[in-house]
Amino acid sequence: MISQLKRKIGQVASDSILRQWLVGRAFLRHNSPAAFTPHEPPYAQHLLPLNQETATWDIVPSPVSASDPQSPLNLSLLGTSLSIDPDSPDALFKAPYNDIELDLARHRFAWVPLTETLDANWVSALWQAWRDQFLDADGWAWHPYTAAERAVNILDAVRRCGVAGDLKMLADDLAAHSPRIARQLEYFGEHNTSNHLANNGRGLYRLGCALQMPQSRELGYKILCHEADRIILAGGALREGSSHYHMLYVRNYLDVWLAAHRHGYPSEAEKLRGIAKRLLGVAKCLVLPGGLPLIGDISPDCPPAFLAGIETGSCPWTRTLDDEEQTLVKELAADASPISSERLQSDGWVRADKGPWSLLTSAPSDGWPFMPGHAHQDIGSAEIHFDNQALFVDPGRGAYGETGDAALYRSSSVHGGLRIDEQDPYPANKPYYDDTFRYAVAGPASTDASSNSVTVSHGGYRRLDVETVTRTWAFEDDTLTITDTIQGHGQHAIEQALVTPHDVKIQDNKAIINNMFAVDANDARPRLEPVRIWYAYGQSRQGTRIIFDTSVASSWTGAIVIKVTR
Repeated sequence: MISQLKRKIGQVASDSILRQWLVGRAFLRHNSPAAFTPHEPPYAQHLLPLNQETATWDIVPSPVSASDPQSPLNLSLLGTSLSIDPDSPDALFKAPYNDIELDLARHRFAWVPLTETLDANWVSALWQAWRDQFLDADGWAWHPYTAAERAVNILDAVRRCGVAGDLKMLADDLAAHSPRIARQLEYFGEHNTSNHLANNGRGLYRLGCALQMPQSRELGYKILCHEADRIILAGGALREGSSHYHMLYVRNYLDVWLAAHRHGYPSEAEKLRGIAKRLLGVAKCLVLPGGLPLIGDISPDCPPAFLAGIETGSCPWTRTLDDEEQTLVKELAADASPISSERLQSDGWVRADKGPWSLLTSAPSDGWPFMPGHAHQDIGSAEIHFDNQALFVDPGRGAYGETGDAALYRSSSVHGGLRIDEQDPYPANKPYYDDTFRYAVAGPASTDASSNSVTVSHGGYRRLDVETVTRTWAFEDDTLTITDTIQGHGQHAIEQALVTPHDVKIQDNKAIINNMFAVDANDARPRLEPVRIWYAYGQSRQGTRIIFDTSVASSWTGAIVIKVTR
């Protein structure tokens, strides 16, 4: 309690915008969020509480002759390699981990979808070890997101490799998940409910379909449909500001559509198929020629590589499906057209393809990183590919948290944008800020795309007496010019930056990338900083941040020129 109080006091002391909001609230100048009942979405209250239902397998899993595992099981969870001794399967759940996400990953059985060939006896041994310790427990093992993930992963394991053990006991164990998920639904009002609630619905729906539990299925379906309207924007993008989380929800809605089809609920299947199709239309726009830019957070639940290609209907995840379902996904992906650039732009993403150049940048219309969500302080930063190869990238983020690298890689200090006075482009967002307050603090953001350029403007630095910041990327065949403009007052330290995964050296006051690109600024010399480029949660490679520092008075315009020299 004392540590929480100290943390809150520290937040108020260090955040002038939060203090401004608190003063306004004290004088009733800002609206408070609408009243709500935690864990009870209004559209689902008539279905709560959810009582435990009798569980009967709809599609009876194949029985497998049970025997104790004989060889070690080698797993990879969140970049950590684990070897499980067949004589001590419970060791997986007893080892201490410093990262809460790694701890939760084992409770989620997150290794199941990532394992190409599942051994039913190992699945059974680890399930038995988990149930002995946690089936009747409380705590993080039963966090609703974790419980939903675990239920889905065990159902998928059963479908893929059969069951070595008591079918009835496993059905009852899984059925016990539904009321416990429903009791803790991650609903916290319209202002503070994240994508987690949709995943709660996914777990309930999958359980209801597989175990013939109609109340669980109905609740899950209602959540999935209502949450799709709330967390998916008009154009079809997940609103939380993360390209990887968008792909995760492509997978999730494909998953529940296939479950509805598999278990014979055609009207529900049609609705869920439509949601998945909308998400696929955006997914096709987010993938650049060199792969998916990891803009925003990277989910710990599945590595980006596991979903690479999902927008085409073929990826490592789809290969865990049977042939008929793989065909269904490929047909849906072929039927889903990329959305228009205007609709993508209205959802906060700008995609441009100009000759050998391709660009993707995140630019939500109000500029603030989505809250709650998985966005970073990256407005004005872009991932840029040249000739099907990533040249400038978003560094991603390899851990969650509020300190150390977890906080650093959410900030602008490792991204490739324009930074003023070592501050993030926008103040830290809070779920209880309303749109009127946000607009008063920072004003809107805007984007414009022409035949050969992209421009992003925003007012996020108004707290520093800078009215507007604008970055324009202008493309020619062998040249990219990035022009930054600020309209403001006073003396400011300006930092223009780019992040590259390639070798960089400084030569003749230019940054030379792979001996193929020369990067030059008109009024500053480059300096180089090492950064980590995260390609999965907990996994990174070395990269370099190219920085041009300038001290300016009042308004200013500066340009970075990237020339192809090969």
